[in-house]
Amino acid sequence: METPEPGPADGEERVVDLRPRTRSNPEGAEDRRSSNGSLGSVSAISVVSAVGGSGVGSASLPSVGSRVDGEGEASTSSSLPSVTTATPTMATASPAAAAAAVNTTAAVVAATMTAPIPGAAKERPKLTQPVLAAPQLNTTVDAGLRAPRVNCPEKVIICLDLSEEMSLPKLESFNGSKTNALNISQKMIEMFVRTKHKIDKRHEFALVVVNDDALWLSGFTSDPRELCSCLYDLETNVCESFNLEDLLNVILQKIELPLMENVQTIPPPFVVRTILIYSRHAGQLQFNPSDAVSKMLQSPYFFFDVVYLHNGDDEQGDESSWRDIYTSFCNLDSKGMCYSFEVSLSGPALELHNCMAKLLSHPLQRPSQSQASYSLLEDDEPQEVEATV
Repeated sequence: METPEPGPADGEERVVDLRPRTRSNPEGAEDRRSSNGSLGSVSAISVVSAVGGSGVGSASLPSVGSRVDGEGEASTSSSLPSVTTATPTMATASPAAAAAAVNTTAAVVAATMTAPIPGAAKERPKLTQPVLAAPQLNTTVDAGLRAPRVNCPEKVIICLDLSEEMSLPKLESFNGSKTNALNISQKMIEMFVRTKHKIDKRHEFALVVVNDDALWLSGFTSDPRELCSCLYDLETNVCESFNLEDLLNVILQKIELPLMENVQTIPPPFVVRTILIYSRHAGQLQFNPSDAVSKMLQSPYFFFDVVYLHNGDDEQGDESSWRDIYTSFCNLDSKGMCYSFEVSLSGPALELHNCMAKLLSHPLQRPSQSQASYSLLEDDEPQEVEATV
């Protein structure tokens, strides 16, 4: 049985030694009292220690900001603020008031511990943003890249061969009579230009005639009548040679291909397409393109379509002669997106019209020629009058 310790007599002031003599408090200074005898300030940990008798907790902890034995000097400027209580002693407080005091103390301690320390923001490392380089224009385009499938304006350059083979009456017209390839080509070019103009009036057309040399006859125009006015006054000539590089150099001097930052995502303002209607039998083409011409052929915005007219079965000698020429034209397509057709002059003129109708499709929206299908039903087989795709 514990015996109570003798206390002061009635009427005497009870002195509470809140801060004993320690190395951090060598003078043994006591907390100041208010004029009415109550404690002016009580440290946060003393409140927790005093509530221990009421069942909250009885373990006493060192006050925040004081120094424990073996540590350095205690900080006096960053110590926790004291909690002012309204009761003379915490030992006589009710359990509810003691719990409220503990909650208040915990909140103050948490706020003090989470309060930003002055100057700490300067020591925090700053997040460095990656430096983005300025976009550069892609002048070397990979031949495998393909522009978006958009319906942008076309600049169509129609190159018409005026060799004497174009004037031979071999093609069978609609009424059964024989006609020459030049007459049929003039009509189908006019139908092509007018139909493309109805599809999109932004399309532009130019006309180049090919003899021994290439001649730029009509500049780019969006008016079909202007091009057709130059179309029907043409005559064939006896041509000794054909210089494909000269033709491409003439085209290169008249056009300027778009240069986009990203070929696969940014639509071009326009594309350039050349349609060559050719009918000569001079053996395999001799073609040594320059760097500028090769760059033009590899551009994703330039297309070179060919309609090759040959004698077919009526050609004397080996049939591989016209096939070598046709293969040479097909080899110009390094991207796999150009169309090439071969039509026999001994067949019906309808084949030539069918080839020109297939070229109406936009070069950015049409599939590769090997995947193109022109039948309405999957099981339909192509008729014999259709050109070979």
